Amino acid sequence: MNDEINHEAWRDRVGREVLDAVRQGNVREVQRRLEEGLPSNWQDTEGCSLVFLAAFHRQWDVVDALLAHGASIDLPDRRGWTPLFWAAFNGHADIVSFLIGRGADPDLHTEDGEWPLFWAVYKGHTAVVRHLLIGGARRDLLDEEGHDMLWLARTLKRRDIIAMLER
Repeated sequence: MNDEINHEAWRDRVGREVLDAVRQGNVREVQRRLEEGLPSNWQDTEGCSLVFLAAFHRQWDVVDALLAHGASIDLPDRRGWTPLFWAAFNGHADIVSFLIGRGADPDLHTEDGEWPLFWAVYKGHTAVVRHLLIGGARRDLLDEEGHDMLWLARTLKRRDIIAMLER
């Protein structure tokens, strides 16, 4: 029993230290932890991976270090959101561009059947839509009612997005 408690306390301490290093962009500390055996796909209690957190904080060098150690760029959290899905949903075009450039899959669906391009179109994130399309996002995917992204853009009167989708 004490071993379990000590192990849990150690995991919490290590987790906090790694999260601080990721937030601060301390690549050396993150690399040191990885070399000491920290799993590159470590996730917090919400399922957020280190790649997810590094991308959120725009710590590009940390993301690259994690990927070099075998971390998945598409590891979803407990809701099924990948870092790319989160960035697209929230309109962070710079993060979307970075993740696409590192190989993130623009067509991965959440458990609810949602995907990055759907939310970018729905929320009117024009720059995000552009990056997703350049990154190879499929325009022909259908929502649960059988509608494609062009239908959605037309329904919401997103003229700039309609023009991109019609190309």
